[in-house]
Amino acid sequence: MNDGHLQIGYHGCDVTVRDGLISGRLKPMPSDNQYDWLGPGFYLFEGDAERAMTFAETAASEPLRRLTACPIATPAVVGCIFSVQRCLDMTTKAGRLEFENAHLLLQAGFLRSGLRMPLNVPVSSLDEEILLRGLDRAVFHFIHASRRNADGIEHFQAVRGAFRQGPEIAPNSGFHRDSHVQIALRDISCVKGWFLPPETEQLSQADLILAQDALCAIRQANPKPRRRLETE
Repeated sequence: MNDGHLQIGYHGCDVTVRDGLISGRLKPMPSDNQYDWLGPGFYLFEGDAERAMTFAETAASEPLRRLTACPIATPAVVGCIFSVQRCLDMTTKAGRLEFENAHLLLQAGFLRSGLRMPLNVPVSSLDEEILLRGLDRAVFHFIHASRRNADGIEHFQAVRGAFRQGPEIAPNSGFHRDSHVQIALRDISCVKGWFLPPETEQLSQADLILAQDALCAIRQANPKPRRRLETE
């Protein structure tokens, strides 16, 4: 995924964000929260609108978990056409080797400082999946910072990873119900355009006002600030 060819991804979000991106009223806002397992970026599900909608519905139904940088009142999906020249692709051997080397360097630094390394942990003791990705996120931050501070090394525009998630579909099959490929787009200039998934349309002005009111109500009910990160 480093040759600049066009890619399609889907972003789960509130319907007001979807229509804002489509119309150009809004710009994509990267996130950097505790669930962002590929580090900071604007998150896309690669080629999977249904999985993006599932994510948006989950975020809307569980607002206290703060799964998204922007709260979701009315789940929706927007399609994104993008082109990346420099991607840290964790589905490749080269990507995993870069991550492994960075982890060793980061670990050595924490040992010298006497500080504890961040951990990847479940949200609660009842969860079977590791959703809080403190360690992974720290490694990605280290990789990006190292490239930013090195002469002659270009930054990664995106990080791509495959995530096994959900219950196993069949015994010992290795396929899980909610598995997906995600892309954390760090360089928003890679976006070439936005589109509505099939059988969806933009809201009318009256419906948009209602959706904005619903989103405002969610924000008022959950006033805790959400973290944002500007792209480099």
